[in-house]
Order: sequence, then C-alpha cells, then structure tokens
Amino acid sequence: MAKNIKWIQVDNDTQVSIAISTSNKPAHPNLSGLVENDAGFEYGDFYYGTCDDSVTINSASNDNFIFELTDAEYIADIVAHTNVYVERWKEEVYTQENNIRSYELAPYDDTAYAAGAGYKYDAAIAFLNNGTANAGLTTEANARGISVTALANKIKTNHEAFVTKEAKIAGVRGFLYDRICSIGINTTSVSTALASYAGIHTNEIIGTATTSEVPFYQPYGMESRLRIL
Repeated sequence: MAKNIKWIQVDNDTQVSIAISTSNKPAHPNLSGLVENDAGFEYGDFYYGTCDDSVTINSASNDNFIFELTDAEYIADIVAHTNVYVERWKEEVYTQENNIRSYELAPYDDTAYAAGAGYKYDAAIAFLNNGTANAGLTTEANARGISVTALANKIKTNHEAFVTKEAKIAGVRGFLYDRICSIGINTTSVSTALASYAGIHTNEIIGTATTSEVPFYQPYGMESRLRIL
C-alpha cells in the first residue's frame, strides 16, 4: 500500500524544508518508498507522489511542509492547478494573436484600414465591373500617378489578401481558444486525474506535405499552425 503526499524539497543533509531554511543541496525528503508522480504534476513549490503506507506523517511533518493527502485532496489540487493553466492560456492565446497580427498585417495600418478600406474596395470592385470611377479613386490614382484601373486592381488585391490573412489568424485563435475551454479533468481517481493533467501538455503533428509538431492546447504553437494552414 502507499499513501498520497505532497512536499516541498528539503536540505539533503539536514532534511529541513527549504521553505524553512535555504539550502545548497535541495532534495526530496528521505521517506520510505517515495515516488514522484509520473505526470509531471507540481503545484507551486510542492511536489506530489506517494510513499510507503508505513511512513508516519504527523504535525512535525506538516511543519516541515510534508503533507498526507486524501484522494479527494490530491484530485482537487490537480483540478485547481489545471484551472490556472486554462485561465493563463485563454489570455495568452490573445497575446499570441496580437503579436502575429502586428507583423503579418503590418502593411495595413489599422486606422487607415478602418477609415477607408471598406468603401475603397467597394469602389474598386464597382469600377472593375462597370468602368465608373468615383471621385476618391480618381483623386488617389492621379495623386499616385497611375491609372484608375491599376489602382483598382491594387486595392482589390491588397484588400482580399488582408481579409484572408486576418480570417486565418482569427480562425486559428478561435480554434485554440475553444480547445482550451474544453479542457477538463477526469476526477474518477487520482490516476485518471493525473492522466488528464498530463494530456493538457501533449503535442500533436499538424499538416500533410509540410508538418510541424505543436502543443495540442497551449497557444505557443499558433504561428506554426498559421504557417502550415
């Protein structure tokens, strides 16, 4: 049998918690049968795992930052730490999106696009369809020193390229955000909860002819997803 415990590392020589006294030799406590969980689950400064059921965890152990856990307490910590990741990644996916927009859409100034792109595109399409130019197209073409036809084609090409890029960025961000929101922990047992926790840190291969390995949930692979898409 084994009991669930969580602990902060101790000094290897004194076995005093490094939360109490600084140490140059941090190590796991010398407890019979101590095994750290294999899902890589840690929470703050605490490590989690099991030790032999014969080990006594008492008030002195608690004062040394070694605690016995029930299954429910262990699972609750897994859920709580997972929720921290979920909220952090929800914010980070928008940060990644903004960073990507800053260089992928750099040729298109936000203010200028909002102020003129819509009506300019409509005017350009109208001109290309029926040959009638409005005053804005004529004025800009004359100022630029090109024909209205050349200007209309540039506006059309640039506008549609912008729309496509913007849509891909927004789509990938939305895809990752929805996936992050779907994260859940199987609380049936400690082992299923740990397996769920390990799962949120896995990667996947995307693409076909060109492939890339990216995090399944974490937003840091957003640029690679866009490049492959």
